Amino acid sequence: MNKLLILTIASEMFLLVPFLIIYLTTRKTKKSLPLIILLIIGGAPLLYLAIDDMNSNYMDANIGLGLAFMFTWIYSTIAFIVAFILIVKRKRNNNISKEQ
Repeated sequence: MNKLLILTIASEMFLLVPFLIIYLTTRKTKKSLPLIILLIIGGAPLLYLAIDDMNSNYMDANIGLGLAFMFTWIYSTIAFIVAFILIVKRKRNNNISKEQ
């Protein structure tokens, strides 16, 4: 399998996991549409540029593809931080309600 394809799939999975965590911790249907839109915003540039690079076979370095990977990884890291904050907040709320 192509190394670019493996990296693209791994990066997209790294992006998908925090959004699944956020979706499962909020469990509100009204918030699912903005989450889907944010997921598409995070993953679309990488998918587009990876497909373009596979089809075009550029001879030089594809700077845009590298920037798309970096954008996706930073976006995923921010999403993981938000998911972690939501999990901690939810656990604190559950612990406070059990103590009362």
